[in-house]
Amino acid sequence: MKQTTLYNRFKKLSYPATSVAARIIRYLCGERTCTTMGYVDDKKLIRPCYTAGRGRYIHNADHTFEVCALLDRLGVKYEKGNDAPRGGLTGNYIRIITKIVEG
Repeated sequence: MKQTTLYNRFKKLSYPATSVAARIIRYLCGERTCTTMGYVDDKKLIRPCYTAGRGRYIHNADHTFEVCALLDRLGVKYEKGNDAPRGGLTGNYIRIITKIVEG
């Protein structure tokens, strides 16, 4: 699938542009900004979970379901997994199986 095809499919959906899922899709479409690159690690795994706060007021924000639902609507094949030692929430990842090429 070409990046332009993915971007055109994404534009047809009415989806909030500032959501985590939209930022990840824009990253897959080739947009490399500080807001889109924070969710992809060195192994090209998408990490849709993060922690916020500090001390006893820390909480986990999980956007895995939202990202997977959007990828399903766009027709992108993916694989979900968890690589945390004890299966924690922040170990969730999504690996894109569909080859996305520039153009």
